[in-house]
Amino acid sequence: MTTIQEFSSLLTAISNELDIPDELHQEAALKYEEVGIWLAAEGGSLANYAPDIYPQGSFRLGTVVRPIDTNCDYDIDLVCVIERQKTSVTQVELKKIIGDRLRENTDYAKRLNPSRRAWNLNFPKQFHLDVLPSIPNVEQDPNGILLTDTELKLWQKSNPIDYADWFYESMKVQVKTFKETLAKSLSLSVEEVPDWQVKTPLQRAIQILKRHRDVRFASDPENRPVSIILTTLAAHAYKGEDTVYDAILRLVSDMPGYIEVRNGRWWVENPVESDENFADKWNEKPERRDAFLKWLVDVRRDMTEAAEATSLNESTFILKKHLSGDVESARAKLLNEGLAIGSFTGRPTAPEITVASHSQAPTWPLQVTHKASIKASLHYAKGARKISDLARRRISKKLWIKFSLETTTPEPYGVFWKVVNTGAEARAANQLRGNIFPEESGTGRVRWEHTAYTGTHWVEAYIVKNGRCVAISERKYVLVR
Repeated sequence: MTTIQEFSSLLTAISNELDIPDELHQEAALKYEEVGIWLAAEGGSLANYAPDIYPQGSFRLGTVVRPIDTNCDYDIDLVCVIERQKTSVTQVELKKIIGDRLRENTDYAKRLNPSRRAWNLNFPKQFHLDVLPSIPNVEQDPNGILLTDTELKLWQKSNPIDYADWFYESMKVQVKTFKETLAKSLSLSVEEVPDWQVKTPLQRAIQILKRHRDVRFASDPENRPVSIILTTLAAHAYKGEDTVYDAILRLVSDMPGYIEVRNGRWWVENPVESDENFADKWNEKPERRDAFLKWLVDVRRDMTEAAEATSLNESTFILKKHLSGDVESARAKLLNEGLAIGSFTGRPTAPEITVASHSQAPTWPLQVTHKASIKASLHYAKGARKISDLARRRISKKLWIKFSLETTTPEPYGVFWKVVNTGAEARAANQLRGNIFPEESGTGRVRWEHTAYTGTHWVEAYIVKNGRCVAISERKYVLVR
């Protein structure tokens, strides 16, 4: 009989097959960074409106599922916020000015197509980026936004950043544990492991549920449960289960308990926008709610049947009916690689080997008695809102990086920085740097750097007290494509 550990390992392997591959995830991140750089470029038609672009939906939440149709590409949702007030621009005008700026790029012009709310940039056999024009919602600072919608007159509210923060809060213990485990195994700091490199049982369970839904409702798309309801109810129901199987059983049992009835209407509240009802369509078409609840019962039946099968082969056969052909390839990898119950999607990109003989050594006597660490984040402009934390992956040129220093050293002390560039471009520009220099006054232990040269670069900091170096930070690597 299949053991629960074997079955959970199979479900983990299936979620790996469903997920966007690491290399494609990194390529998508590069592409949307480049789109953001183009939209915000100095001298461009949008430069005065401080465009800000960031991912939302499953790409941000770590619950991406590969399309069943292998001819289809991954769908990656992005938000483009520009600094305009709703009294100064209409929805039609907002969508037009974003589209016009995208068309000014000859490569994007060939890939561009409009949809109901967004502009689609198609990168065949990889993914398509859906760029959703929006403006700030001043009633919900700092992250609330108002969206365009060609079928609706009123601006639509949203808050993908706060929603993602709420979602991750529901599994923060598991994320922390998995990141610490991966960081230790790779001799990295926890900060160097990006959230998307780890997968919790909640995220994997949602991926499995999405695939089961897609198969189950392939011939009934009208009643197919929407992802935002599934994800919201799942995050409410999750109670820290350690395996994917246990998480799925918990979710399908407890999710209905988080569906409310308000004034006779079915209601699934947006946890960061309390007056928004994700289940509003259920009140117009009650058959959709009925289909959702019946589907949860079907999931429990199908998963239980597969878990209680007499062998892993039989479990695979049962799951294949409900989760498509990914199950067989997952089983093969499980057997070939001896996959255990995993929490990682892959490994952070390691720094490329490089020569940096121009890196200056510290000249103070070393007496390291305190700690120092650097946090780093990506930005489209100096002082602009954060795109994401810096992780060990390739990033684009023309971005800004904010390095923030923390130390346990008691004041007073001095801070010194070292920025080391490598590669042919930096050498040709006579910008290899590598010297140690004091912090600028009034910067508050913060340093901004611009990604101007392809190569592997790094930043580190030194804390000097009474003429001795008492703390040295880790190297914060920057891999620029």
